[in-house]
Amino acid sequence: MTIDASDATTETNRNAWNAQRFGAWLSAFGSPDAEARKIVAEPTYVLRRLLPYLGEVSGKRICSVQGSHGRVAVALANLGAEVLVIDFAEENRRFALELAACAGVVIDYALCDVLKANELGRNHQFDILVLELGILHYHQDLDRFFLVMRELAVDGGTLLLNEFHPIQRKLYWPEGPHHYFEAALIEADVPNPVDGGERLGRCMYRFWTLGEIVTAAVNAGFRVARLDEHPDWENPTIPGSFTMLAEA
Repeated sequence: MTIDASDATTETNRNAWNAQRFGAWLSAFGSPDAEARKIVAEPTYVLRRLLPYLGEVSGKRICSVQGSHGRVAVALANLGAEVLVIDFAEENRRFALELAACAGVVIDYALCDVLKANELGRNHQFDILVLELGILHYHQDLDRFFLVMRELAVDGGTLLLNEFHPIQRKLYWPEGPHHYFEAALIEADVPNPVDGGERLGRCMYRFWTLGEIVTAAVNAGFRVARLDEHPDWENPTIPGSFTMLAEA
């Protein structure tokens, strides 16, 4: 059997994300119970980069794409949304479900490669797709990724992407390519949420230009309604992230 290169990369990244990840979240946030109390007390803080674009979320069906530790999903559920997380790491799922239970909310969590989300039987069910920080660089085929997103969204639904800015990732990130138009895969550390923490494995990344991202979304059938660029947290003279609001 021939293994597709992108599938092999996904498996490499999946293994890296499962290596000591639950312990890393405990080191970063404390116990699920402790973090849940913070979220319940102030869910809007967790969602501070998202809510200005979303408005009222109560009663909305929301998919948290590659939702990782589940903090965004739990905060949305606390505000009354019905939330499904799609993510491929069991260690992430474990933390997220414990977090939700401690917060007194229910979230669904599908352990799945997001590119195979059509196998979940949830196509055209979501009012809102939420993608926050560190999503796109795990994908080698951006056209396919956004087509999957379009299949998940209801007609007239919303895609909200809050992502690292390509300039920050490509030119200023220490492990980045330092070349804006570099298209090759790069091997780098999987993120550790604890500054100075131990290495948790290596992932394969593909960094995209802003033009490639917007074009792939439009080609998949989304209409971009808003695109905002935000200053870098450490170097405000450069863009550090961006937010794209698009309609299905």
